[in-house]
Amino acid sequence: MKYLKILLVILLFYPCTVLANTKAVVDITSMSITQLADALDKGYLTSELLVTLYLERIDAYNQEFNAIREINENALNEAKELDEERESGKVRSILHGIPIVVKTNIDVTGLATTAGSAALSDNYPLEDAEVIKKLKEAGAIILASTNMSEFAFAASNSNSSYGSVKNVFNTSYTPYGSSGGSAVAVSASFAAASLGTDTNSSVRLPAAAAGLVGLRPSLGLISADGVIPYDTTRDTVGILSKTVEDNAIILSIINDEGKDYDPNLETLDGIKIGVINSYLKGTSSSIRVNSKTDEDIYNLAKEKITLLEQNGAQIVYIDELLNSYYYNITTSTMSGDSFCDGFNEYIKGTTGTIRSFQELAKPKGKIYSLNGYLSGCNDGWMYDANTNAKKKTILENYILDVFNEYDLDLIVYPTTKNKVFTLNSGKSASAPGSFLGSVIGYPSLTVPMGYIDEFSYGLEFFSLKGEENLLYSVTNLFEQSLNISLTNSTLTPSLYEIPDYIEKLMTHYEQEENRLTSKTKEYFLNYSTNNEEVNEREATLLLEEYEKLELEEKEKKEESKSKENNINVFVTIIFVFILIGTIIFVLIYRILMKKITNLYKKVRK
Repeated sequence: MKYLKILLVILLFYPCTVLANTKAVVDITSMSITQLADALDKGYLTSELLVTLYLERIDAYNQEFNAIREINENALNEAKELDEERESGKVRSILHGIPIVVKTNIDVTGLATTAGSAALSDNYPLEDAEVIKKLKEAGAIILASTNMSEFAFAASNSNSSYGSVKNVFNTSYTPYGSSGGSAVAVSASFAAASLGTDTNSSVRLPAAAAGLVGLRPSLGLISADGVIPYDTTRDTVGILSKTVEDNAIILSIINDEGKDYDPNLETLDGIKIGVINSYLKGTSSSIRVNSKTDEDIYNLAKEKITLLEQNGAQIVYIDELLNSYYYNITTSTMSGDSFCDGFNEYIKGTTGTIRSFQELAKPKGKIYSLNGYLSGCNDGWMYDANTNAKKKTILENYILDVFNEYDLDLIVYPTTKNKVFTLNSGKSASAPGSFLGSVIGYPSLTVPMGYIDEFSYGLEFFSLKGEENLLYSVTNLFEQSLNISLTNSTLTPSLYEIPDYIEKLMTHYEQEENRLTSKTKEYFLNYSTNNEEVNEREATLLLEEYEKLELEEKEKKEESKSKENNINVFVTIIFVFILIGTIIFVLIYRILMKKITNLYKKVRK
């Protein structure tokens, strides 16, 4: 009896497919935003159902990964309202009714903006961050906030006062940081996409390790209002998504310039891509960015760069980009000393116990000390801002010269030069992008390039400022050529199975509208609330009705064809009669004309 009780407890709390309360006619774990929006339009899903499915996945799996920080308790009500809007014909955008999760250093009303620190557990914003306002206006649902590296400090992990985020492929390994929670949440299908922040590599590294697309945009393209700062000269909101197209969809909505982004290249012909040998393979250089790349990562990246070439791109190999002089610029221009003043300005828009950076720095409710940043308060920067700006301009001009000298459109390199390491190993990730676009404010995008053992790795594309659409266009073609599954982690499978008869019904439903269309749509909408027996019985009846309808259509076509054939026969007979009549007429006419001619000749004589 004792062991039976233990078994019942295990069954009660262990995440298991059979315990899932809700099901759907589509598998949300393998769907992009475009596909989810299409399913909402067709009636396969409602936003309320979609939110429910994601919440159940969070409930089943999040404890294992610690990616989600706080749930938006009003998400289901928001979904119902958005469903009503859709039903009335109002669809705000492709994101209408689509759940998104957000890193917990970005203000969302109703959720605590903690930056991963328990010291800020009661820090609630008076209004949404600017990016959140734009998402909500577009109809997106902010489902939850995500765990992160406390204060966005570390790229090697995502450790916070609320525990460590775990790698989505193996929980003994790091997800990287600081946007680790945002990355794992999307890869585990806790939401359709997420927002993170990127100071040095905090979006791109976690995205690559989670098998996602991760964008660091041009600095200033996305508003930082309502975001807890770290280095105000480098910080930017970034986007993590399952596909390049999804990423472009979200940037189109949240950018401050009103731009629309649409991957529009049909071929890579004419695109010239630079490959930095010291980034790709590297050596035993003391310059971190030029250090030796893991051999497996090098081989995988080389293979994918060859694929770009096979698809029409012109590859230009360049020995080195950053020597010790330019590398020193990248490392000496970090401005963490802006943290204090930036935080003091930010905190004015919130309510909570902590009202200043000086109070936040007191040793309570944090895992990282902030005392070293107090010297930056009241413009007391350790590094002169003007000097930093001048240094960055030198680096920017140098990068522009390289682009011009080789007539480049993009530069490409592995997102990380080393393999994923175990949690709290003390190792540091070597990310070339940290020493390039992050410094001068230029955009870069990491895209999955494949797997080594069980882990995902990314290929990062870097462009000139404002060239996000070029990034999307090139990487979209690259993504299509790889055809990597959108269902990433084997640790987070779907919580329900979709019967074969559903696909058959969908095939009928998506054909030309008929008398069964509305009935089938109603079936799909009720599918999640009916039990399996009812669903199978109703599906069987519907399929039988479709068969009858097809038979009727077939008989109608055959009848129509028969009538058409009869008409054709009749027309043919008439034509033959006319032809024969014409021939007879011509013969008679000739005979008569011959007789008349002969008679005329006789009269003449």
